[in-house]
Amino acid sequence: MKTRLLTTALLATTTLAAPAFAQDCAALADIDLYNADISNAAVQEAGTLPPDPMSAMTGGSPRPVEAGAHCLVEGKIEDRIGADGKQYGIRFQLRMPDDWNGKFLFQGGGGTDGFIAPAIGAVPSTGSTATPALQRGYAVVSMDGGHAEMNLDFAADQQARLDLAYAAIGKVAGTAKALIRSYYEGAPEKSYFMGCSNGGREAMMAAERFPLEFDGVVVGNPGFHLSRAALGSVWDVSQFRPLAQDGKLYTALSQDDLDTVSAEVVKQCDALDGLEDGVVAAYGQCNFDTEALRGQLPDDKLDALLAVMSGAVDDQGNQVYTGWPWDPGIKAPGWRAWKLGTEERVAMNESLSLGAAGRVFMTPPQEVPATPDYGQLAREVADVGGYFDADETFLTTFAARGGKMVIFQGAADPIFSAEDITRWYGEATEDTGADFARLFVVPGMTHCGGGDVAFEDFDPLTLLEDWQESGTAPGSMPASAPGMPDREMPLCAYPAYAEYTGGDEASLDSFTCSRP
Repeated sequence: MKTRLLTTALLATTTLAAPAFAQDCAALADIDLYNADISNAAVQEAGTLPPDPMSAMTGGSPRPVEAGAHCLVEGKIEDRIGADGKQYGIRFQLRMPDDWNGKFLFQGGGGTDGFIAPAIGAVPSTGSTATPALQRGYAVVSMDGGHAEMNLDFAADQQARLDLAYAAIGKVAGTAKALIRSYYEGAPEKSYFMGCSNGGREAMMAAERFPLEFDGVVVGNPGFHLSRAALGSVWDVSQFRPLAQDGKLYTALSQDDLDTVSAEVVKQCDALDGLEDGVVAAYGQCNFDTEALRGQLPDDKLDALLAVMSGAVDDQGNQVYTGWPWDPGIKAPGWRAWKLGTEERVAMNESLSLGAAGRVFMTPPQEVPATPDYGQLAREVADVGGYFDADETFLTTFAARGGKMVIFQGAADPIFSAEDITRWYGEATEDTGADFARLFVVPGMTHCGGGDVAFEDFDPLTLLEDWQESGTAPGSMPASAPGMPDREMPLCAYPAYAEYTGGDEASLDSFTCSRP
């Protein structure tokens, strides 16, 4: 156990150890921090922490998590009245375990934030069974991004936009490290960031905007090109709406339609990795012949789907947002949840992304026109996208300090395209160098986990730790698929893919990472 405040009291007698420890944690409520107030500082006994209620947004653990005794600190940075007369500030939660491993993890959010997920540090893939960071001994912090409600009203306030875009990361990191230093009487030896979705974007921002603060980041299904991805969502909705019955988007394509598409992808591309198992592991090698679907789907449905999968374009045919890879995961509930929705729930593209495109990324905040001019929209979101999108490719300071980036991306992600992150990855490794980042494309996986045969159970935090601390870049990451019990397969560092070479199909040893 590391030394803490009031060390002499801790050493006086063993009978006073517990009360002194409790006093150490409680004393943080009175610590003098710049522009930050502590609302709660209290010892938490070992026990079970609840699941992340926003797991669908963050990729955090949808299961309860066991945690040892720790100090819980909650507070708010820059409490203020915004330009719209509403209360703002960056709320945070920090958990510091008794058995500290000397490391700090910043846990990313999701959606447009506005909530505080439990600071647990679970690997942000909903199917991952990897040990959360708090259980490993990390001090873990989470935040709300600078606004307290899960709506888009915050976009009326300039600073709230800036905080969600990137500024809150630096403020929370500095405050958390000050609390850690006071509590443990020592600074973290290593500082990492890990998140998925908007949390993945935040992880990239941590490396791009705060390269001196972090030693490594885990980036999951990142919304790094968020302003353009929002326009991609507008495009998707506009393509499917003419097929919707009574304005209900979910009726545009039935589950049978998506099952048909998935089966054709399997038929054409499954064997490319050497094993016919319903998994298209050879990412990037599938030259899918879409016309094979002609006659299997009605022409109007197929044409709408082809327009969506090709990506948003303006009137001159210029790409506004990239297209999408064809993966069997197109039939999974997670794909439908974003693109089409269900009878019970409106598509996320309609309920979240459509509004965000106009109210967050356009100035002043406004509604997207019913008949969009995509070229004009792209120009209108450029200003906010300039500070909101985590698309910088020049990360030399981060890399020179030994900073490492582990990226995972679902091949069937329906909101942030795998083709977009592979494009960024190629540009970033060219501009910064090949030794700071590794990308792993997950076959079958939708957004931050999910998929019928998705290899979504993996541990990128351990991979990052080993790489950052050993200097040896990972060539693969072991993974399993919850829908295929006892089956393992490597996720290979892009552009390599897992090729079956013979033997037990369930064994990692039966695959090798092959390059195209």
